[in-house]
Amino acid sequence: MPVSNLPSQGGRGMVILISGARGAGKTAALLRVREAALAAGLTTGGFLSVARFVAGEKVGIDVMDAATGALHPLAEVGEGGALRTGRYRFHAAGIAAGLRSAQAGRGADVFFADELGPLELERGEGWADVLPMIAARAFGVGFVVVRPSLLAVARESLALPDGTPTAIIERGAGEDVAEALAAWVMRRDAG
Repeated sequence: MPVSNLPSQGGRGMVILISGARGAGKTAALLRVREAALAAGLTTGGFLSVARFVAGEKVGIDVMDAATGALHPLAEVGEGGALRTGRYRFHAAGIAAGLRSAQAGRGADVFFADELGPLELERGEGWADVLPMIAARAFGVGFVVVRPSLLAVARESLALPDGTPTAIIERGAGEDVAEALAAWVMRRDAG
């Protein structure tokens, strides 16, 4: 199986870390998991960061409310802006939309936090307020996306044990991971 340490039983408060290089298919995998959860009659909450393309080029990111599917502009490629990381400048309204989605969905059967990066884990900005929501573990299962270089920081920030289930998505293997996680979610109950 492409994911280590997935338990066979339900229950609440489990965290599964999702990691991989940029463009490996982390969000695509979680969109498939969301679809499977909804098909199984489970509630979904939190947020997903969905790439926005124009003419095949990534120009920005939208934040999706995992419960409703509503999209809000989160970031654009470009200079300037009060909040930025890498090549992206973030919109305060998009950050606020993600926080509202996380707050509203923190008790969902399946919770998503896509993605927690340097803004949150190193600078205490962006969606840093989601960290205590994840640590509270009110959800059934929480899928938390973290880049590989920040996995140790995320484990420490969220007080996760060493055996925390982790899916490392390699380029070209995203569909396999997505299907494995989707099948696992569909076998769960609301806990």
